[in-house]
Amino acid sequence: MLFKQKVHIKKINSHDVIESFHNIDFVNFLISLQPVKILKWTGIKNGESASFKFWFFGWKKMDVIHQNYKSETDYLSFEDHGVGLPFGLTSWKHHHIVEKVQDGTLITDIISFDESTLVKRFLIKPIMLFPIITRRLSYKVWFYFIKNKG
Repeated sequence: MLFKQKVHIKKINSHDVIESFHNIDFVNFLISLQPVKILKWTGIKNGESASFKFWFFGWKKMDVIHQNYKSETDYLSFEDHGVGLPFGLTSWKHHHIVEKVQDGTLITDIISFDESTLVKRFLIKPIMLFPIITRRLSYKVWFYFIKNKG
């Protein structure tokens, strides 16, 4: 299963967006309105990791390790690779890309995951993608209303 979304953040410097991805407050904000708890987050560079619990008829745990980290002045890319997955998922990869565009910054999320059966694919897809889809709004709220107001 492959899912891709792009969120254009107009008039926001790509350096500010890149800096936010390294900030636990940003991660906490992205999950703040969801039934998700961060158990561990060490950062996004190669070998760093995160553990989350999310509620869906009981708490489910998900562990990821970060790989393929690349950061430049106006570009950031890294991947979350699932190492402990819920719902019988057999793989999970979330590729994050932040890049400067002419009038701001573009954030791209590319998700790929597999599960053992076709039935699970249709049941699990909305559960696993909902937190990513909500970022269409939460990215903009963070950069336009919260980040520079504190």
